[in-house]
This record gives sequence, C-alpha cells and structure tokens, in this order.
Amino acid sequence: MRLARIGQGLVAVLLACLLAVPARPLLAQTAEVPGTQAGRAAAALPHLTRDRFWILWERVRYFGTHCPAGATCQELRSYSSRPLITNNTGYIFRLFGLQEGPGPESDVPKDQAGAPQVCQPDAARRMLGFDPLALPKSVKGEVLRGIEALHLDITGLKAPPGFGADFGRQLQGEFVSKLSAAGLRVVSKDELSRLPGQPVLNIYFSFSDPEDLCDYTYSVFASLAQDVLLVRDLRIKVAAGVWSYSTSNTAKDHQGTEADAIMRVADALIQAHREVNTPSR
Repeated sequence: MRLARIGQGLVAVLLACLLAVPARPLLAQTAEVPGTQAGRAAAALPHLTRDRFWILWERVRYFGTHCPAGATCQELRSYSSRPLITNNTGYIFRLFGLQEGPGPESDVPKDQAGAPQVCQPDAARRMLGFDPLALPKSVKGEVLRGIEALHLDITGLKAPPGFGADFGRQLQGEFVSKLSAAGLRVVSKDELSRLPGQPVLNIYFSFSDPEDLCDYTYSVFASLAQDVLLVRDLRIKVAAGVWSYSTSNTAKDHQGTEADAIMRVADALIQAHREVNTPSR
C-alpha cells in the first residue's frame, strides 16, 4: 500500500480514517419448510458481518515550483495503515455519523470527499482497461513516439584540444537548430516540468590526455531519459534511460572532429524519432 518515495517531503498529514470492512457472508444453511410444492425450500440465515477498523496515515510530498497549489507543482501521496484495536465502537460509529452500529444488511457510509481510494489488486486493469503485465514489449524506437520537445544542456562540455572555451555553447546552438528543424523543440530546465514524461537528452563526452598524441582517443555517449512507470507497480515512477547512442574516434563509421562525433547524436536521434513519428505510422 506504500507508494514510491520520490520528491521532497514537505507535508505529513495523519488521517484517522476508520474503515468498516464487512467480512464475506457465510453460506446460507437450508431447512425443511412444510407446505411448499416441493416440500422443501431454502431458508437463508441472517447475514453475518464483522466490522474492522483501521487508522490510515497519509503523507503528501510536493515537488516542482509554486507549491503547494501552483499549476507546475506536482504531489505524491504515500500511505501506511494499522489496525485500530478498541472496545469503544460507539465512538467510532459516531465518527461515521451513526448513532449505533449498522445492521447486518446495511451498507457502510460513503467516503467523504477527498478520501484516499483503496486500490484492489486488479485496480490497474479495471482502470486502464487492460493488464499492464500482459502487454507485449514495444520495439526500442517506440519510446520516442509522440515526443515533441526535450531538454538538453551541453553548454558545460569541456573543450578538447584545438577548440575554444565556447565549445559547449556552440554545440548547444547547433543542436537546437538541427533538432528544431526536425520538429523537436529544445526547452529550458524551467519548462521541462510541463513536458509529458519530462524527456531529457544527456550527452557525455570524454577524451584522453591530449599530450599523448599517438594514443589520443575520445568517445561520446548519449542517453534520452523519460519518466516511466513500473508495470508491476504503477505507483512507482522513475526517470530512466529509454534511448541511447554512442560513438568514438575508433568507430568504423566516424569521420571528422570531436564536434562532428557529438553532432552525430543529433542525427541518430532525429532518424530514430522519424521512424516512429511519420504520418504513415
């Protein structure tokens, strides 16, 4: 019943939510009843119920900006419950607006507005209309379907030998121009929180000692991360790498400089994005 713990905990709310849970009804016994056409009929015993009470602890975490009520603020709720053992059931029933315990045929009172929803084991299937665990795995490129914008910041890349201090800033501008021309907007970090899935393109660039000219090497690794849910527990959301690309000066298809190697990330991403976002698909 516990949700993933991500984001910063700002508010803890203790809710004394007492749930009266009816037990399963016992099967009715049968007895002979004279005077019927068949000579016997089923006579149902009164419905038997058992009331159990629980105390529910709700913790609300806020993350984003303009919290807690801002449009860019998101919240995450986690819960813990314990059985409430008491002989003072009259007081508990009065909390629910009842003067005395409900009869065996009565339903429990409806929840108040804003009460947490108690999830059943098949709640995800019933809510979504399909079983997440039964879905076939998608092909790799499907993770790019529907992406229209992403965040990228490579202005801080360290310049390799022969390039100036503005190496990262120049590449950032080239990336923005190339991705925008392909229909992929590059947004700032502040705008990222408003993007579905919050896709972020991370680029890692490294090179060996430039003084060792004979064995000088460099490599590029890129990863696109998005917020994803675990199919085994849809309450767990994490940022995970869903697409990647790598190259180096030793790659068979590499030509050009370090900057050319880094820009190949943009070419690879655009190609993969087009494969799943063309009008015919």
